[in-house]
Amino acid sequence: MIQKLSPDSVAFLALIALFSGLAALGTDMALSAVPHIASAFSVSSGTVGLTLSAFMVGFAGSPLLYGPLSDRFGRKPIILVSTAIYTIAGLSCALAPSFETLVAWRFLQGCGAGASRSLSAAIIRDLFTGSAGRSKQSYVQVMQLLAPLSAPTISSVLLLLFHDWRSIYFFLSATGALTFVLMILWYAESYRPGDQNRLAPRQLLANYLRVFTTRQSVKYLLIQTLMFGCLFSYVTGSPLVMMEVYGLSPSLYGATFALTASGIVTGSFINGRLNARGVEPWRPLTAGLAMGAACSFALLTLTLLGSLPLAVLLPLVVLVCLSFGLVGGNAVQLALEPMGDIAGLASSMLSASSLGFGALMGVVVSLLYNSTPLSTVAAMAGCSALALLVYRVRSLL
Repeated sequence: MIQKLSPDSVAFLALIALFSGLAALGTDMALSAVPHIASAFSVSSGTVGLTLSAFMVGFAGSPLLYGPLSDRFGRKPIILVSTAIYTIAGLSCALAPSFETLVAWRFLQGCGAGASRSLSAAIIRDLFTGSAGRSKQSYVQVMQLLAPLSAPTISSVLLLLFHDWRSIYFFLSATGALTFVLMILWYAESYRPGDQNRLAPRQLLANYLRVFTTRQSVKYLLIQTLMFGCLFSYVTGSPLVMMEVYGLSPSLYGATFALTASGIVTGSFINGRLNARGVEPWRPLTAGLAMGAACSFALLTLTLLGSLPLAVLLPLVVLVCLSFGLVGGNAVQLALEPMGDIAGLASSMLSASSLGFGALMGVVVSLLYNSTPLSTVAAMAGCSALALLVYRVRSLL
């Protein structure tokens, strides 16, 4: 009999990070296939964007279902169901005979990926509390970020070898299948449901109200949601700003995106080390939120003055991303700390609110884009300032 992984092991954290990273792979790898799909189905590149939109709709909404179900039946069954959906949908995307079919399967693939972020956070909350939980969450975030960092390279290699966009979806399906098998073999159930996890409407309503009326959970849910909005404003606006405003080639844009994403890795690693050494969470939280707001407003000010060269923009964005790394692991675990017995439901709300608000900010950035970095940096500044304000309002503690 294969022995389950110890929650204290690096291998266990890597397994949770692999599960958590399925959504990032499903998003970022598919972007490289856009021109190839457009050519294959004789549609515009803008129309191919519907495949990403369909994925994101399923990804943002499905956690609200997975969370309560994982509280009722345990994490493992829901993980296996969601990864099975992700795997089958990925295979069906690769075999899609028409563009409309591809969009439909991408929606289902997003639904399969919806459990990844919320349940990975719930698992860490099941097993760890306090500084240990914040440290583990930060380390998972570090490893999870390998997915978006490696996705462009993997997709480029696949397209170079096979000259077919379908190879990307075959790879995504294989990654889902691998995660499914590893979870069966190595993950031991981390949660035992109780009476408070019944799916009766009255009980569910009481659980949702409990999250909304617990000041600590609301405070850090808002902080994480706003910081995710800041980050997603950059993610949405970066291809427009880097390639259209600064004239970077797609390959150079990929390099700058990896550079800025490395800030999140660095911040998460630093936060993990600080928590492992027993540093109080308010220290990295304060530093991260203050740095994020300061650097975002510096970007906004320089944009308004018409003096924002790329050599200045990139270091400031790296620092904003680093601030997200310092904040994220702490905010997630502090939001879930009082919700140990309904961590699945609470983490699903955190995931849905972050993704929903991030998508909203992405729409705002795109609609207000005026061939300058203004809409991107203004959204980043607004979100980071509100996050700092929420943190400083003591009445929400």
